[in-house]
Amino acid sequence: MLRTFLFAFPVVWFAACRSTHPAPPPTTPAAPAVVKVNEVAAALAPGLTLDANDPATCEACHAAVVSEWKESLHARAHHSKDPLYAAVRALRTEKQGPHIPGACAQCHNTRDPVDHESKAAQAGVTCATCHQLEGVHPGRKGLAGLMVGPEKRFRGPHDIADGTSPLHANGPALDALKDGTTLCLACHGEEQNPAGVPTCTTGPEYVVSKETKSCTSCHMKELEGRSGAVITTRTTHRSHHFAGPHQQQRLASPGMLEEAVGLTGRFDGDKVVASLENRSAHGFPTGFPARMALIEVRALDATGQELARNITTDPMKEHPEAVFNRGYVDAEGKPVLAPFGVKLVRDSRLKPAEKREVSLAVPAKTTKVELRLKFFLIAPFAAKQLNYAGPETKPVVLAPVIVAR
Repeated sequence: MLRTFLFAFPVVWFAACRSTHPAPPPTTPAAPAVVKVNEVAAALAPGLTLDANDPATCEACHAAVVSEWKESLHARAHHSKDPLYAAVRALRTEKQGPHIPGACAQCHNTRDPVDHESKAAQAGVTCATCHQLEGVHPGRKGLAGLMVGPEKRFRGPHDIADGTSPLHANGPALDALKDGTTLCLACHGEEQNPAGVPTCTTGPEYVVSKETKSCTSCHMKELEGRSGAVITTRTTHRSHHFAGPHQQQRLASPGMLEEAVGLTGRFDGDKVVASLENRSAHGFPTGFPARMALIEVRALDATGQELARNITTDPMKEHPEAVFNRGYVDAEGKPVLAPFGVKLVRDSRLKPAEKREVSLAVPAKTTKVELRLKFFLIAPFAAKQLNYAGPETKPVVLAPVIVAR
């Protein structure tokens, strides 16, 4: 009893003493900061009408990024502008049912996922898709993951006080944009087909890589120049081309693929060894599961005549170790496209930061070997299944690597 009193007494005493102090005087709230309207925007405003679903109305103030966006796959995200997507969408609708267009719209035209032919839907992934947000719901995908904000409030990776723009509200930097990854993975993260088989796993691949670089560090590189007329303090901006393999295919240039993978070679006795290194923060290839890459090897004699090559007609039969792709089968074990597979039977893609060697025996008269990396946006098998013959069927080819004996 005494012990209890000795412990309790100081507490009561301290509380009693503390209660005798007078309450601090109320503080006077700080005067709201005066926000100056952007002078360039104010001069443009009288002739402008903001339409959140039309990037053209953003162009007067943000010309550079809108111009870049127009050349991006985001601007072509609607099925009327991307024939490969249209072909996949149509086949899936035929085989899986009328709900497919609505499911695709969750990423391809989030501004109007109901009327798939509206102006907002046809605009694709627009300025408002990414900038008219309040955040991203963890664990949710596509439109379900986007916390859409007020119609006329636009936020970016920088703090911009409300009142700066005469046309729309602003706000503090949006964390999901600022970190350069969270918003990207809302649509480019992970997908499974109806059988629960993984089809797109870019998000988990990125997590496993433990890479510190963000998605935007590679796909939205910092460019010299302002993003538009209203920017007065920053002299660089993030590219809104959203660089990727589709852009390189259109430009007929390896571009960022040369940064993403490295190809080298050496002789080892009667063999040539090709080494491929994945420098990206995800698998290679990643994304659309019908993508494929392969190493083409040509053995040449002293005069430059071809003595042998590893692939002539069918890569999977002639040199499967040189092919980097995914393979799916149906319930009968027949090869099918990813959406219709019940089992993933092959995943020979490179893991993040993986370096893999592929060898090939060459004729004795070989004096040098030519190595090429070919990247297909859609593998020949998938193109045949889709009855698709568009430009995406042609590979993007990295510059040849010559290995001399």
